[in-house]
Amino acid sequence: MRHRLPTLVAASTALALGAASMAHAQADAAAAPAEPAAEATAAISDDQVNSFALAMNAVSTLNQEYAAKIQAAPDDAARTQIQQEAATEMTAAVEKAGISPTEYNQIAQAAQADEDLRARIGAAMQANGISPAS
Repeated sequence: MRHRLPTLVAASTALALGAASMAHAQADAAAAPAEPAAEATAAISDDQVNSFALAMNAVSTLNQEYAAKIQAAPDDAARTQIQQEAATEMTAAVEKAGISPTEYNQIAQAAQADEDLRARIGAAMQANGISPAS
């Protein structure tokens, strides 16, 4: 489980960064075969996309909150403790949104390479009143 948590944080951070990471992912996607990604995206249900959008918003908020705490930590031990707390809270937020951390990570990874999936996530965010900047 500990291996999934840093991925959760990394995936949420990558998605929260926006255009720069998306441009890089699009370049990678252009080099990769399109059909497997399209099949994987088609397997992601609208309910999963909606849950992902809610989870991504919660994780992004926690990321911002904990980034300040990590920067203010007096030493490495305190930073490590805060990072563990953040990972625990992010995992709980993802699960509360209705998906597992593994599903969250898979959708995040797929979204980096799939413009249609990113559009679906954007539409789900909008439908839930979440602004893309949050």
